[in-house]
Amino acid sequence: MPLSHTGTRRALGVAAGLGLLGASALAWGYVERRLPTLRRYDLFLPSGTDIDLRVLHIADLHMFAGQGFIRDFLAQIAEEEDIDFVVSTGDNMGGHDGLSLAIDAHAPFFDLPGAFVFGSNDYYSPERKTWTRYLRKDPRTARSRQRTVPDLPWEELRAAFTTAGWVDLSNESHALPLLTATGPLTLALLGVDDPHIHRDRMPEPCPAWSQQEGASPVLRLALTHAPYRRVLDAMTDAGADLILAGHTHGGQLGLPFVRSLVTNCDLPRSHGKWMSDWEHDGAVSALHVSAGLGTSPYVPFRIATRPEAALIHIRSM
Repeated sequence: MPLSHTGTRRALGVAAGLGLLGASALAWGYVERRLPTLRRYDLFLPSGTDIDLRVLHIADLHMFAGQGFIRDFLAQIAEEEDIDFVVSTGDNMGGHDGLSLAIDAHAPFFDLPGAFVFGSNDYYSPERKTWTRYLRKDPRTARSRQRTVPDLPWEELRAAFTTAGWVDLSNESHALPLLTATGPLTLALLGVDDPHIHRDRMPEPCPAWSQQEGASPVLRLALTHAPYRRVLDAMTDAGADLILAGHTHGGQLGLPFVRSLVTNCDLPRSHGKWMSDWEHDGAVSALHVSAGLGTSPYVPFRIATRPEAALIHIRSM
C-alpha cells in the first residue's frame, strides 16, 4: 500500500533526523579522539610479600601527522606522575611517517625501565576502510590477511626501545630486578608477538617466574597486543598476576555505559576494555585491556571511547 503524503513526510523527517544524529555523532567522535585521559587502577594481589609498583600501560598510539596531542599528553604524564615501570603493547605507527612520532611519544619514559610487544600496525601500514568496518567482528580485508612482508620500519622502532633498555617480549620471557620504594622486586616478564596476525609463540617462563622463595618478591606480568582467548588462557594457566593488552580500541565506536560493542578478536565484549578478571580452568589473572590512544588515519573518530593510558598501582594485600 503506497504511503500517504503525510506518511512520506514523516518517513523523510525520520531519515533526516537519523542522518543529522549520525553526522553529529561523527563530529563529536572527531573531537573525542583528541581528549585523552589517564585512568587509574589499584590492583591488590593476594600475597604475603611487600609489593608497591606503579605501572604505566600505553597502547595503540597509531602515530601519524596531526597526532601531536598524544605526544604532549604522554609528556605531561611523564612530568606529573610517579611511575616505576612502563609497558607498551603495540600498534605504535599509523603510517610510514609514524616512526619518529612514535619514538618521540615514548621518549619521556626512556629513563625508566620498561617492556614492550608489537602489534600488526608496527609491521604493516593501515589500510583504507570505512568507519562501519569497526562495527564488524573482524574488520580486516582479504588483502590484509594475505600480507606477509612488513612495510613499516619496525626494526628501527625496536632499536629505539631496546637502546633505552626496554625489554622486547615478542615471544620471549625475561627476569628484571628492580629496586622499589619497599625494597627489591623481581619482575618476571612474559610476552608474545601479535596474535592478530598469528605471530604469537608462547615462550617458556623464565626461572624467576616459578620462584617461591628468595631475597625479593616476584611479580608476574604478561604482555600481548591482541587479547585472544588462546593467549589469555595460556598466560593465566602459567600463573600471571597481571596480563596487559591493547588492540580493541574499546570498540572505538561505542555507546555510553556499554563496555565494548566489538573487540576485533574473540575476546568477549565484557572484557573489551579496562580492568577485569580472566578465569580459565580455576586459575585467575587480572587483565587490563587498554582502549588505546590513537586511531587509524582513515577512521579518525572515537565515540564513547576516549583515548586513554592507564596507571596501575600494584600492591600486596
